[in-house]
Amino acid sequence: MPLELNNVFVTPDSKIEFDDCFVYDDLSSEGENLTFSPIKVHGNVTNTGGLVELTYTADFKYSKPCDRCLTDTQKTVKKKFVHTLALSAENEESDDIVVVTGYTLDLFSLVRDDILLELPIKHLCSETCLGLCPQCGQNLNEGSCNCKKEAVDPRMAVLDELLQD
Repeated sequence: MPLELNNVFVTPDSKIEFDDCFVYDDLSSEGENLTFSPIKVHGNVTNTGGLVELTYTADFKYSKPCDRCLTDTQKTVKKKFVHTLALSAENEESDDIVVVTGYTLDLFSLVRDDILLELPIKHLCSETCLGLCPQCGQNLNEGSCNCKKEAVDPRMAVLDELLQD
């Protein structure tokens, strides 16, 4: 959704509000299996004293397998984002400044990038997730397994044999 911001940049104390819903078919992070609900976006662009600021809230759900136990997890996210908008970024090196070309902002791409950067590195079903047994693959959250807990790293098995003699 392109936002036309000519009036906001030119007129002090002006404001544009927006309310939209985005659907991203290709939203994934580094090939991960992420599934997203439609992303509801509500916000505004304001010019206060020559400073143009974009503020919006993204509300969505996503699901992904847990990184420890592979159980499908679903998370609900409601996150507020704030960006300073500028027509050029000469001598400015800040991640908070978004350069608007031709008074038009591509909100669709900006929301997509913000969401991907906001996702956690590790997706867990719970902070106390025990994961899978490395020998038999049993989900340890559902119950314990009968595997020998003192398993030796196969690379160290030769050394273990020396200790047995």
